[in-house]
Amino acid sequence: MSEGRLHPAQLLLALPGVLTLLLVLMETVPIGAPLLGPVLPSLTLISVFVWSTQRPDLMPHWLAFSIGLIQDLVIGGPLGLNALLLLVIQGVCTSQRRFLAAGRPFLLVWLGFAIVALPAALAQWIIACIYFTAVLPITDSLIQAALNVALFPVAAAPLMFLAQRLARGLPA
Repeated sequence: MSEGRLHPAQLLLALPGVLTLLLVLMETVPIGAPLLGPVLPSLTLISVFVWSTQRPDLMPHWLAFSIGLIQDLVIGGPLGLNALLLLVIQGVCTSQRRFLAAGRPFLLVWLGFAIVALPAALAQWIIACIYFTAVLPITDSLIQAALNVALFPVAAAPLMFLAQRLARGLPA
């Protein structure tokens, strides 16, 4: 057997990054939500939160930053905004993992996400205001934070299930 070949289990380690990149692409698809207008939930934020709290070894700093940079390029927003935001979220979630997820009931993980999502939305709004040198309406950021928190169970449950399966099948 050649030493250069990867074992299929090692390929599973790339799954968090690949899934998060797919969520970045999903966020760019127009869904035509008439009451929400341009505001959509950030599935990428949910994914980085889940992987950073459940399996931080599979969502390192460089990956969170790279995904954010790709997201900035894909959506055409201020370059570095989401890269910085996801990097900070990854750092906070990894450092506070003991409180946010380690063996906690789902409702507490959800509450932890809500505590992270609101400051993230406010930071994103502040950075966007600085970038555009204008005071933008804060309502869009608050609606996005509320959507993120409301949709967290639907988006996070499969990711958490997958993270647990990877934890059982692969070394942490």
